[in-house]
Amino acid sequence: MLFTHSLKYLGKRHHIDRFLSLPGILREYAFVVMGVFSLTFSVSAFAEPVTTILYPKPLSVDDHRPIYPVRLLALAISKLNKPYKLKPSKGLMNQSRALRMLGTQNAPDIVWTMTSKDREETYTPIRIPLYKGLIGWRLFLIHASAQSHFDQVSNLAGLQAYTAGQGHDWPDSYILTNSKIDVMSSSMYERLFMMLDSERFDFFPRSIIEIWNEIEFRPQYNLAVEKHLLLRYPAAVYYFVNANNKELAADIERGLQIALEDGSFDLMFEKHNQWLIDKSNLSERNVIDLPNPLLPERTPLKNPALWYQIEH
Repeated sequence: MLFTHSLKYLGKRHHIDRFLSLPGILREYAFVVMGVFSLTFSVSAFAEPVTTILYPKPLSVDDHRPIYPVRLLALAISKLNKPYKLKPSKGLMNQSRALRMLGTQNAPDIVWTMTSKDREETYTPIRIPLYKGLIGWRLFLIHASAQSHFDQVSNLAGLQAYTAGQGHDWPDSYILTNSKIDVMSSSMYERLFMMLDSERFDFFPRSIIEIWNEIEFRPQYNLAVEKHLLLRYPAAVYYFVNANNKELAADIERGLQIALEDGSFDLMFEKHNQWLIDKSNLSERNVIDLPNPLLPERTPLKNPALWYQIEH
């Protein structure tokens, strides 16, 4: 009933105008929150109180990376007969701080990030790769004038002549340096685009599910997507929760498993990611494979349903 009244309220013309005037990313989050509220209120209005799950607030208005993980999380909790709802955290936190603060007061209850041995020892992972491994399939953001340099690269030895940019707390930094690729890092996500634009490093490896939105929403920089190379290493983005929050971990895993079994996980994945895969022209790229020494032994690499496969 309350959600119906909310829709009637939004239905008034001046409220529609106010809603549509929000920046695109805020409208995306509004739809997620409204959708989750409708799913949770019906089972909880006259039963147990709603439990709020805080997720990390986007790092900037141009940071569209959280949209898919938030929608997938909303899908998972919709499969449960429990009164959960989602809400962004109040404060901005980079990845390492969000993990350190995980589950504490006013901090996120859940974080999605690339797994590593250290992270799985410290926090509770939900071992279902959100992006089916595509987080380790990397194209390069480069300065728009630099394509001719990379035209000469065909293997790891050639790539080692150039310097990559990465977040200082990202596991990718170690994966690259482990393969003798120099890395220049920053603790600020947005600053990495500025540094590349200023040619302080040569290339910014970004997963195929990140790079196209990142360049589209930053037209102020003179950047381009490199045309011929694909850097690839085994990797997975999981949801992580505080090590003491076993109930939330079990619930989210159960919701994701149900979504996998009924096909709604794959539909969500394809809706948000297939166009990015198609745009990347993977069959036309020269692949450079790297090892990932940070990959935990319990990574479910032997379950093909959890990983993206190139169709031959």
